[in-house]
Amino acid sequence: MGNDDELQIIQLYRDHNQYMVAGDVERLGMLLDDNFQLTHMTGIVQSKQKWLEEIKTKQMLYFSSTEEAVTVNMKNNRQADLIGRSKVNASIHGSRNTWPLQLTLHVEKVATDWKIMNIEAAMY
Repeated sequence: MGNDDELQIIQLYRDHNQYMVAGDVERLGMLLDDNFQLTHMTGIVQSKQKWLEEIKTKQMLYFSSTEEAVTVNMKNNRQADLIGRSKVNASIHGSRNTWPLQLTLHVEKVATDWKIMNIEAAMY
């Protein structure tokens, strides 16, 4: 536990943002637990499959994500929370904007890899 795990978790967040913007649902999906859920800033909860399908069909289209701040709170050597703040330029069901998006990632170490169990999105 410690610095190496924190760096891996931060990289997980950055990879998540990169794949989201690239529309790479295959690589993005590999970062997410099978039971992953995303709670959008609207309160809508989506399963892994539903969210990835909306990215794939461009109902959710991410143009850029500019990181502003990242903090990691290690709960123990297998669980942590990451709070990341980014300016996200996206078109969500046809409505395009740049949102100040705060993502809270709940992550767990599965075997030797960190996986995103769920994400809660909010504006800051």
